[in-house]
Amino acid sequence: MKISIPPSWRTRLDRYRLKASKCRDCGRVAYPASSICRFCGSRNIEYIELINEEARLITWTIIYSAMEGFEEKRPLMIGILETINSKARIMAPLTDVLPEELKPGILMEPVLRRISEDNEAGLIHYGISYRPVFKRVGV
Repeated sequence: MKISIPPSWRTRLDRYRLKASKCRDCGRVAYPASSICRFCGSRNIEYIELINEEARLITWTIIYSAMEGFEEKRPLMIGILETINSKARIMAPLTDVLPEELKPGILMEPVLRRISEDNEAGLIHYGISYRPVFKRVGV
């Protein structure tokens, strides 16, 4: 029997560290990372991590009818955020916040959250979500 490594495990480092690409020619940052700049077409790319960067919430949507397996996560909030230093745009789930607390421009930070569990193999899948900085413990 051939055993293959699940895609979630193979790509974990890129996803958990928010690996992005920065163009050395135009200076723009793109997430997820790409070997070609999606803004100017250059191949002069360096890779950076955005995991320690806070971001501002630009816009969001709230999904009330979740697909099978995600019913307990309703309402599911997805936001578009812009990182403070690199100005990269990231689309990610929002967590630890009520819908009425969301406002454009609030400062948010990346956190690791459990997404799902593969009951057959027993794998737990994690992903990056963003939570408001004012929800930090002790703040």
